[in-house]
Amino acid sequence: MEFISKSYTYLFGEIDYCYFEKEEMYPDGLLVFMGSYIYMPYRGQGHYKEMVRTLLNMFPEGTVFQAPVENKILVPMFKRMGEQIVEKIEYWGNPQNCKVMQGIINKEIINNI
Repeated sequence: MEFISKSYTYLFGEIDYCYFEKEEMYPDGLLVFMGSYIYMPYRGQGHYKEMVRTLLNMFPEGTVFQAPVENKILVPMFKRMGEQIVEKIEYWGNPQNCKVMQGIINKEIINNI
């Protein structure tokens, strides 16, 4: 797999990610969040959820989505999207400072969070 990091930037902050299209292990694609940052004036206002929703809608339904979640306040949001805590994330293994979440993009669920 070719590892190419990209960034989704919006008024409120940015999310760094990698997307692997139709790889052998992930025939419907793999989206890995690499990190994110919400600018200080916009924190606690739901803008991160809005950015995640927008970014996930840019990828095909059925894509495997992995996210290391350092902020424990965000874990319930990812669980509402159908994500589960797993042992490892592709390329990183098991980062010690976060929960590793994984799920499959389902746009109906994502758009209703």
